[in-house]
Amino acid sequence: MKLTFKYPVYPTQTQGTTLFKWLDHLCDLQNSARHDRLVAYETEGAFVSLNEQQQLLKAAREKYDDFREVPQDFQNHALRRNDKAFVNFRRRCKNGAAKKGYPRYKKRVRSLTWSLRKYTKVVRKKTKEIDKQTIRVRENPIRETAWKHDRLKVPKLGEVKIYMHRPLQGDPKEVSLVKKASGWYAHITCELPDTPKVEPTDAIAVDVGTTHYLTTSEGEKENNPRWYRQAEGLLRKHSKDLSRKKLGSNRRKKQQHKLSLHHERTANKRKDFIGKLVYKLYHHKANNVLVAEDLGVSNMVKNKHLSKSISDASWATFFKWCGNIAERDGFHFHQVDPKNTSQTCSCCGQKSPKKLSLAIRTFKCQSCGMALDRDHNAARNILFKAAAAFRGERWVATLTEARNTNEATKTAGFKHAKQLMLFDAVTTPSL
Repeated sequence: MKLTFKYPVYPTQTQGTTLFKWLDHLCDLQNSARHDRLVAYETEGAFVSLNEQQQLLKAAREKYDDFREVPQDFQNHALRRNDKAFVNFRRRCKNGAAKKGYPRYKKRVRSLTWSLRKYTKVVRKKTKEIDKQTIRVRENPIRETAWKHDRLKVPKLGEVKIYMHRPLQGDPKEVSLVKKASGWYAHITCELPDTPKVEPTDAIAVDVGTTHYLTTSEGEKENNPRWYRQAEGLLRKHSKDLSRKKLGSNRRKKQQHKLSLHHERTANKRKDFIGKLVYKLYHHKANNVLVAEDLGVSNMVKNKHLSKSISDASWATFFKWCGNIAERDGFHFHQVDPKNTSQTCSCCGQKSPKKLSLAIRTFKCQSCGMALDRDHNAARNILFKAAAAFRGERWVATLTEARNTNEATKTAGFKHAKQLMLFDAVTTPSL
């Protein structure tokens, strides 16, 4: 398992100038590598491999001074990013995707990445049998100090101030220096042992929406902050001010920085909200199983009436972070097919004869007469659907059995219906 720790970095003015120079060089290198692959395929029909481009880079470093000024690790990672883009492009072509996504020309590169190598270290033992022991350890990129800022070792640049607001965990493998509107940041990727999964005991399902961000299977709702909607007024002002500035002027650059900083703050607010919400669902609610719908968000944003609201909610990021936190802490995260979860009664299992539009916020069953909030009803169906899938059953055929509070519970020998929902196989107790 890999975890990435993000820390603010404070380079000096001279170091910042050097970093910007390296970013321009890596941008030109990545575009050159992309152009070489394009020309080779159009003229000869051949594919250029990563190894061939690395050999060309080695020859260029021996011949040109500007190539030798930039650390080779940065250049190799730029070539790897370019190779990864082409590998994904060929995969999409092979799978017949509608959008192939040919690698685009890069206007700028915002990150510098290098790998941390291992070295041989001799450890002395106090025992008489073993006097010395040789081990392989990875170099530590951080030099701790007694002051507020520690030091980050950057190849061919020296030590840069870094604020370690929390300690590193695991074995650091890779470091990236990222330039954002608010400043420089160091992303340190560490490798940790996998956390064993806990036994599923308490499950909860969520149904996401735009009116409320989500509704749980217990009926609790989380309000939608609508961060982009709140920031639209100031965003419009910054955009108008930018349009009045002369192209290439210093005032235009300052206004561009204001606009970028405004976008970054909005994104940070959204990420902070999603991170705290996922942590709340798992830890504060004491749940170790979280179930959600497997929504095609990329297709849903094509709806011109809901695209802005869906993008502002960022459901894809929410689902991704649910899976990441579940993997990190040993919990469970499952996604089920969203078909008919909002159109089926969670009490009797009967599907509504008429399709309910999004304007109808209350589900009223014509069979059993149950009236329940639409999102709450869908969240309960999501939980029942996941429980049925875990037992290897079809949700439509066994929906009533999946949450029957009387007959199925008595047959299985459980004391209450909650035990029937926790992904346990229903088995008749032996006499």
